[in-house]
Amino acid sequence: MASGATTAFANRGTLSVGGTALAIVKDVEITVSAEHVPLYGWGSIIRQGVAKHSLKVAVKIGYMKWNPSTTAFPVTIHGATITSGGAGDTNTVTLFAIVGVFTFEDGQTLTATISNVFFPDFPIKASEGQWIKMDLSGEGSTIVFS
Repeated sequence: MASGATTAFANRGTLSVGGTALAIVKDVEITVSAEHVPLYGWGSIIRQGVAKHSLKVAVKIGYMKWNPSTTAFPVTIHGATITSGGAGDTNTVTLFAIVGVFTFEDGQTLTATISNVFFPDFPIKASEGQWIKMDLSGEGSTIVFS
């Protein structure tokens, strides 16, 4: 490690909607990607440039705990409770923000904010005598570090 370098710990994160924190997140994996298109032309067989489009901020949350008194969490993920009679049948998508704080050994912090995250699925794994575990995968539109 270079002189003065330090390591960081990903020790806290929140999932929120409309500025209200809904859950604590752990095991966050963030992948920023875009489609890349090589550009050729001008009489040469050598690549002349590369353009990119369709930016995605994929995010995976491996474990969460939430306060059930703040909201019915599955309803928040999908926007409505669907009943056999069709009540709550809507195509509205709830968009979330995920905020992660990385704390360095010297006390400095780096905050990553992923905006406009949607989750297409809501799997729950509940085993006897264990914490309820959730593995959510979603996609955001932007990520900002501050």
